[in-house]
Amino acid sequence: MNRVVFCLLILSVLVPSAVYGQAGGSDEAGLHENLGQNVPLDLVFRDESGSPVKLGDIIDRPAVLTLVYYHCSHICPQMLFGISNVLAKINLVPGRDYRLITLSFDETDTPDDARAQKVNYLKAISGNFSETAWKFLTGGRDDIKRISQAAGIKYRPVMHGFVHPEVLVFLSPHGKITGYMHVSTSSYGVQYPVVFSPVEFAGAIAAASKGNIGNHVTKTPLLCFPHEPEQQAKFYRMLSIFGGITLLIMIALFSYLSVANRKIRGRR
Repeated sequence: MNRVVFCLLILSVLVPSAVYGQAGGSDEAGLHENLGQNVPLDLVFRDESGSPVKLGDIIDRPAVLTLVYYHCSHICPQMLFGISNVLAKINLVPGRDYRLITLSFDETDTPDDARAQKVNYLKAISGNFSETAWKFLTGGRDDIKRISQAAGIKYRPVMHGFVHPEVLVFLSPHGKITGYMHVSTSSYGVQYPVVFSPVEFAGAIAAASKGNIGNHVTKTPLLCFPHEPEQQAKFYRMLSIFGGITLLIMIALFSYLSVANRKIRGRR
């Protein structure tokens, strides 16, 4: 009986935390890794200059695709800065060995918004970098929906933004999805920067250049919630501390009850 009670207490601590972590519609926004499938290369978007760009014309070599929205103030900027920082740490030439493609899934974003974002992140890249190597695109609802579905990315509009997964999608020169790379931090702010491994990043590009399909990422993708407070990292740390203390108290209580139960049985 004591063991049953103990298990129920454990669940009472762990389950609420898990549910809270999925709040905000995670069942409607997420990622399905469509490894081996192709993105539609016939789609036409507009780049940061407002010029029409056919997807097949810029995916003529390995490409790293990111789907964000340009007015995000949460994890999207952190992810794009993480990309900017890793580029100087790999021995590959942007524009020659690979391309970067960032597309907004917010149909209200304009080429002016894309240009402002591009200028911002190009400044963060150290060393020489060809501006044509990183395209910032906008487009219409139907075209955005087609490429997001092909990439397996589900997003949900909410007040002040979108709920969506933070992930990099690696494409072969023929538009085949060869791999995904997840953002591995849920903290927000410059003190918790998003960092990508140069070895893994370069390896994913090399695999994409050969059309080699990678493995599925087993962990749950990080979701970007626009309504989350900037102090959420501290909140989750405090939640973890209190949860750990509660768990230790329950273990001590269980141990005490077990010892007391054995003593009662011995007396009998």
